[in-house]
Order: sequence, then C-alpha cells, then structure tokens
Amino acid sequence: MRGKQMSLVDRAKNILLNPKAEWEIIAKEPATVGSLFTGYAIPLSVLPIIGSVIALGLLGIGAGSLAPMGVASVGVGIAAGMAAVGFVIGLVMLYVMSLIVNAVSPSFNGKSDIVSATKLMAYASTPSWIAGLISPFLGPVGGLVSLAAIAYVVYLIYTGIGPIMEAPAEKVAGFTVVIILIYIVLSAVLTMFIGGMLIATFFGGAMMAGAASM
Repeated sequence: MRGKQMSLVDRAKNILLNPKAEWEIIAKEPATVGSLFTGYAIPLSVLPIIGSVIALGLLGIGAGSLAPMGVASVGVGIAAGMAAVGFVIGLVMLYVMSLIVNAVSPSFNGKSDIVSATKLMAYASTPSWIAGLISPFLGPVGGLVSLAAIAYVVYLIYTGIGPIMEAPAEKVAGFTVVIILIYIVLSAVLTMFIGGMLIATFFGGAMMAGAASM
C-alpha cells in the first residue's frame, strides 16, 4: 500500500507517464471531494505560486511585459498576490468543472457521482500544475510548455472519462468536447476578470506612486 506522501508523488508521475493504467487504479480507490482537494489538488496548486514568486518576483523573469514602463521586477509581494489569486480561482474552477462534469455525465450515459467527477478533473489537471512551476522560468518558451500541458490535460480527460465516469466508448469523444468547450468559456471569463485585476494592480499602483511623488 502506498504511503500518503509517496502517493502524491507517485500519482502525479503515473498519471503523466502511464495514464490509462493509472485511471483504472484511481477508479477503484475510495475518496471524498475533500480528500482529493487537500491531498492532491491543493498541494499541487501551490507549485505555480512557487514558480511565479521566484521567477517573476525575485528574478524579474517576464516582469517587463507586465509591469508599467518595463520595470525589471514586480516584487515578491505583487508576484505572490497574483499567484495567490490564481491559486484560489483555479481551485474554484476545478470544483465548478467537477460539478458540471457530474451534471452532464448522464447525458453521455455516464454515471452521476461528484467524487468521480472530481477525480477526473483533479488528476487530469496535473500537467497544468507542473507546467505552472517551470514555465515562468522559460520566458517565451514557457508559453509553449503551457500549451503542451493544456493539450495533455485534454488527453487525460479523454482517457479518464471511460474508467472514471463509466461512459461508453462511443460517447467519450463527445463528452470530452463538451468538457473542453465549457472549460474554454469559463477560462475566458476568468481571464478577463484576472486581466482587469492586474491592470488595476499595476497601473493603479503606478498612478498612486506617481501622485505620491509629486
């Protein structure tokens, strides 16, 4: 039997390297929504925070494209704040997507079970969390890494729907497309929201600093 600590590392490794076999194991494991969040989603969601704070806040990598007037570093506080907002929104989105998957599953002859839906979305999100740790250090190449991670998330959802949600093989492709379309819409809405917050943070802060210096 796997220990709790080893389980986190092994699960992330196995879902990335051997997803089809790992989904079969996941399908049979007892779990709760809470345990999936506290034991897997939350610890891995911290990785992008670490990457952002170090790369953007301490090293200033990529800060010139965000900060006003090409400032070399946005500072640890702002970088941590941005990452924390992304952390919370990402977990909220994971839960919402799990609810949606659970709701639409019967339409594709799959089962309705919120724990299974959360398993699917939490474990399928692994590539994005790993990419979130390393992509901030890679500059423009980091965007390609993030896109590759998203593509692999789609593949993991596709391979996991059958064993986790028990949808028949002929329904898996359609189920996957619906999940991705809903995810894109939610992501677009959240991106606009986060973009507005970033603009307010950077330019609002710059305006206040300018006024204070007058």
